[in-house]
Amino acid sequence: MVNLKEYLYPEMDILFLALNAPKVSNENAHWFSRNLSFWNLLYDAGLITSKIDEAKKGDETVFGGTSINLHNLVIGVTDLNNEVVETDSNKVTVEKKHLKRIIKILETNKVKKVCMIHSKVGDAFRKSNFIENLNKNRYGKIGNIGKTEIYEVPFHNASIPNKEQYYKLLIDAIKPSQENNSKQETNKVAPKSKTRKYFIIPSNGNSITQNDIKKKTLRITVDFKDYFPAIDSIVEIQIGDKKFHAKYTYKVGRSSLLRLDEEIIQLLNLKPNQRLKFEMFDNNIYELSRI
Repeated sequence: MVNLKEYLYPEMDILFLALNAPKVSNENAHWFSRNLSFWNLLYDAGLITSKIDEAKKGDETVFGGTSINLHNLVIGVTDLNNEVVETDSNKVTVEKKHLKRIIKILETNKVKKVCMIHSKVGDAFRKSNFIENLNKNRYGKIGNIGKTEIYEVPFHNASIPNKEQYYKLLIDAIKPSQENNSKQETNKVAPKSKTRKYFIIPSNGNSITQNDIKKKTLRITVDFKDYFPAIDSIVEIQIGDKKFHAKYTYKVGRSSLLRLDEEIIQLLNLKPNQRLKFEMFDNNIYELSRI
């Protein structure tokens, strides 16, 4: 069973594309958690501004938030073959369906750069007909898929000197716009620890309406559905020292619904266009506050 949860967002500056889940990282349930080599390489390249001191926290910090990412870059990660756990890459197969899944991600999300970090990933795409303007570069930019630039870099454990020079090529010369930074603040989930995270609703382009308040319902859009149960549930809401139980209705293909007591509405003094902060704990517990 694959325990690595991919980090994907509607808009990404960089999407790292690895081959598959190796056994150690899968057992840890954290990306690149066997050692610090990947995180040290990002720091040496300047993609992150602070060193990661614990391998198991790297993915939550860099992929789950933007606080130490250069220019607050939104960075995602997924595997080409996300169905298998195997440390020996020679035993990992790549099928056309795996390539098509990545193409689908690029079609449904706005991704500036894809960075392939395993030679088997690069070989699979080079042999496909998906990459446009394919060049002969071994590393660096090798082409594009639509508006997405495609890069390949050496594997972080590879015995290649000065690997960071290739990772540096991923850095844009121009700082992302203020509009993009605003979208990150709205859409991103910034982990505080393994057991506590926060996110802010509504997502960019959405709003809490008067009708939502009248119905005592918050719409949980696709940006945040992963942080709620994937089934109809009762979740616990905390506001200050008060606790409430709220009905969560899971919807497929559209926004899920969180129904609030009248007392919750009054405590929050909820108004149209209000923004709300959810602090998430284990066991479906959420601390709710106004912003």
